[in-house]
Amino acid sequence: MFKFYTGNRCKPGGYAQKLLLLTVFLTLTMFDPILVKANIFTIDVKGIVYDSSGKRLAGATVSIKGSNKSTQTNEKGEFYLYQVDDKAAIIASFIGFESKEMPVSTMLLTFNLAPVTGQLNEVSVINTGYQNLKNDKVTGSIVQIDNKLLNRSVTTNILDKIQNLVPGVYFQDRDPQLDKISTLPRDRKSGIVIRGLSTLNASKEPLIILDNFPYEGEIRNINPNDIESISILKDAAAASIWGARSGNGVIVITTKKGKLNQSLRVDFNANVTVINKPDLKKNQSFLNAKDYIDVEQILFDKGYFDNQLNDKASFPIVSPAVELMSKIKSASTAQEKTQLQNQLYNLQSLDIRDDYKKYVYQKAVNQQYSLGLRGGTDNVTYSFSVGRDDNKASLVKNGYSRTTVNSLNTFKPLKELELTAGINYVQSKSKLNNNYAYGSFNSLGAPYNFLFPYARFADESGNALPVLQNLRLSYIESTQAKGYLDWNLRPLDEIRFADHSSTINDILLKFGAKYQITSHLNAEVVYQNEKQTIDDQNNRTFDSYYTRDLINRFTAYNQTSGALTYIVPKGSILDLSSSKWNNSNFRGSLSYENTFGKHTFNAIVGTEIKELETTLFNRTSYGYTEQFGLAVNNLDFSTFYPTSPSGNSSIPAPNGSTIGYINRGISYYAIGNYDYNQRFTISLSARKDGANLFGATSNDKFKPFLSAGAGWNINNESFYKIDWLPSLRLRSSYGYQGNTYQNSSAYLTAIYSNDPQTGANYLSVIAAPNPRLQWERVKNINFGIDFSSKRNVISGSFEVYNKQGEQLIQPTTLPAQTGFITYLANTANTKTNGVDLTLQTKNLDRVFKWNTTLLISKVTDKVVKYDVPPNSVSISQGSYIVGRPLNSLFAYKWAGLNPSNGNPRGFLNGKVSEDYSSIINNYNPDSLVFKGSATPTLYGAIRNDFSYGGFTLSVNVVYRLGYVFRRSSTSLNYTGIIQNGQHMDYANRWQKTGDESFTSVPSIVYPSNSNRDAFYQLSEALIESGNHIKLQDVNLSYQFPAMFAKKLKIRDVKIFSYANNLGLLWTQNKAGIDPSSSASGVTSYPNPFSISFGVNANF
Repeated sequence: MFKFYTGNRCKPGGYAQKLLLLTVFLTLTMFDPILVKANIFTIDVKGIVYDSSGKRLAGATVSIKGSNKSTQTNEKGEFYLYQVDDKAAIIASFIGFESKEMPVSTMLLTFNLAPVTGQLNEVSVINTGYQNLKNDKVTGSIVQIDNKLLNRSVTTNILDKIQNLVPGVYFQDRDPQLDKISTLPRDRKSGIVIRGLSTLNASKEPLIILDNFPYEGEIRNINPNDIESISILKDAAAASIWGARSGNGVIVITTKKGKLNQSLRVDFNANVTVINKPDLKKNQSFLNAKDYIDVEQILFDKGYFDNQLNDKASFPIVSPAVELMSKIKSASTAQEKTQLQNQLYNLQSLDIRDDYKKYVYQKAVNQQYSLGLRGGTDNVTYSFSVGRDDNKASLVKNGYSRTTVNSLNTFKPLKELELTAGINYVQSKSKLNNNYAYGSFNSLGAPYNFLFPYARFADESGNALPVLQNLRLSYIESTQAKGYLDWNLRPLDEIRFADHSSTINDILLKFGAKYQITSHLNAEVVYQNEKQTIDDQNNRTFDSYYTRDLINRFTAYNQTSGALTYIVPKGSILDLSSSKWNNSNFRGSLSYENTFGKHTFNAIVGTEIKELETTLFNRTSYGYTEQFGLAVNNLDFSTFYPTSPSGNSSIPAPNGSTIGYINRGISYYAIGNYDYNQRFTISLSARKDGANLFGATSNDKFKPFLSAGAGWNINNESFYKIDWLPSLRLRSSYGYQGNTYQNSSAYLTAIYSNDPQTGANYLSVIAAPNPRLQWERVKNINFGIDFSSKRNVISGSFEVYNKQGEQLIQPTTLPAQTGFITYLANTANTKTNGVDLTLQTKNLDRVFKWNTTLLISKVTDKVVKYDVPPNSVSISQGSYIVGRPLNSLFAYKWAGLNPSNGNPRGFLNGKVSEDYSSIINNYNPDSLVFKGSATPTLYGAIRNDFSYGGFTLSVNVVYRLGYVFRRSSTSLNYTGIIQNGQHMDYANRWQKTGDESFTSVPSIVYPSNSNRDAFYQLSEALIESGNHIKLQDVNLSYQFPAMFAKKLKIRDVKIFSYANNLGLLWTQNKAGIDPSSSASGVTSYPNPFSISFGVNANF
């Protein structure tokens, strides 16, 4: 009730006071009907709005029934209404949910909204890194993957979890062995391409955001079990607020957090994954021992090996087969000759791939465990988690382990003030002791670049056997007789003696404060600092071949006394390298949000300052002893010493370099969103980035990035009467994003170095200056439609987009008199068009449920401007061509094989020709054929999810269409085959007239003809269709009944199995090759099958 002032002149109970009160009351009731109706009694109302699962709904509309007064819930689902009639009713509403009405109360109101039948089951809140948006308020292209979908797959790398789940996101195939640790920020190679490429030379990686800040660390530092959701920002309205690094798209990762008034929740996850050994016999770049020996025999008969056999100075490598051929040729008796021929014959039955499978590879086993504790009180939230990964790699003695500790807490000492403090700590260690992956053992010594197919790693008892490296066996045996160190290379011993590891220590600290200035205005400051150290230690032990070889080469032998003098000291050789970087980010912002009747407006303005300081250090120590940790420091690296078996050289100078750089940047940004009556939405964003990499003037150092978007909820219009489609929304956006080329600078760039032999200091100029160098930018236009039928029988989204890369940086030719060949300039443009479709259907929705998700992505790109003139060689090897896709595949036009000699034939000036030199060297478009894009132009996935009772089965089929690849083949020269051209195609070579009717593999010739070989390798005869469909993965899980979990005092528990890389269902290419295992013209083995088993429990 109102409390009126009482004074001396109007005492309580007095007649005058009563008259005054009556007069005021009558006046108010006569001229204010609202007060009459309300009986003038009002109260303040507060409450929280939840969905049916107990999740707080941010942005829900809360209004007074019969009044224009309303508000929206804040990010915590809370609302406040002041001076409300104590007899009024409050209505809470949210798109996709049934509205709910409750009478006002002085107690806390709690609304639990149920989904509307026929509309979306859940309206999610999407995190863009700067703000949380309801999906019905989003104007750009954003896809959010929730925790449930993320947990569908099992992996150590969080980014792998989004593969085949989002339209427009393409994962380039990569060899699992290439998942190496990056020593520099942004040096990661995720292979993720979002809506095609929009740059030529700058980083092609998407920007990674972790809890609202760019994440520069090693991506494998992030524990997948700590992640709540991932949002993919694909267009300008969604991503341009991230400015100069958003051109390749943005991936926003949000970790799990505690909630206010949440009881303690404990999450436990454990899984183990077993990965098969690779099927090496599906690698076509192999020649069986019999055919390989036949090639060696042909070359031996032609005298090709005579120089090696007669070289008594450098004693070059001679293969075991050629050694036997030489002995057979010089055998003095028939019996000796027969014995040697039998030995040569026995080599034909050997297959080095069997030894690889038995001794070098193993089944990989990955173990993953995590424990999380989360909850909150009235003014505190807390989150703490620990994780442990132990991975045994597919290469013997290699592995990876990771320990993560994460904590994030908030505290509200005042109603208006919220403080945040968080720490993430990661320590990971990689064991890198096995460098003998199949295909990586090369450079045995001229003329051999690859291991002989009849080589062996071990005898029948498993004892390590030597393989030849650089030197002939007879010479090695002679040095051992003189007392030299064992000069044999035994790969299995190398693996056993190796001591190579890399350790990452990463600590990320985060502090923030948010203050509610008014009910509509908030101020926030956040500071984040991340320090990462990568220490690589490669101890080349005294037993290793590398160390023994170096010591032996510099060992002096006294012919008179037989004494040995060691120029390189005995002991190990220790290589140390360290990468340290310190990344600091500060952000300050003001945010405003208010609702005026049917109008809702929110805005954010702020600034960011960042600094990234990196230091790289390398050091090599000779004569290192593990026991004492000491090394020899007084070696002479300038003197040239005689070396064995011939020549002279200086001792390789130790690497003692230190490199450092600092990147600084400052940004200003503003975001605004306006919504009218939940019908129309407009979004605007502006960001201006500045960095010390670009421009000599401030106008070039700073670059603005702008975007605008609009959304229309057509289903909320009064004229909309389509009952079977209750949810329909249109949206569009336009704006600019950017790319950063970290290796560029506006200034003359040089490296300051020290000559290891003379000690002289010198500068090496590596880049010409360009004071007008600017940021790359990407213009992005997007149109989208979101729809849902009744009961979500059919729902989805359809988007059309256009991206234009402008002012792209590329090396541009300079006049010779400048002293430079090229300089970096903004002289290239690209254009990309595409379509993304997501279609979800509920096929069955009874006790047995069956849902289908179809993802379709169509993307085409082309080079619009490129100043480097093409030629025949550059085009065939992948140069950028104006008017063609960024990853174009050209080939020399193919005219088949010559029936008389099996020569490959092409076209020169429109006529069939075997003049390979002229075809290659004389640029003529008529001799080249554009075969298509080397990356898929149509790709996606079809996922079917089945559930019955507690069982759930999810099956994902992926497809990649509309592209081609160049397969590998045999060298056309006998010498090339033993040098680097082993291939199964040798068996299909042309050998006689008539063979050309069933094979396209030319005849093999001697002596070598390099132009003939080059023409064939780059001809259209080796171009294959990449179209294929693959059964990618299957997940089978069982959720135990609630009563069973309750008996175990567990909230819920689920067990699951997950199978990945299940194999091809169909491929179009004639060779039957899995296109996903062919990259850069090299056909490797497919990714091995893996199976995982795990449990998720919540307490």
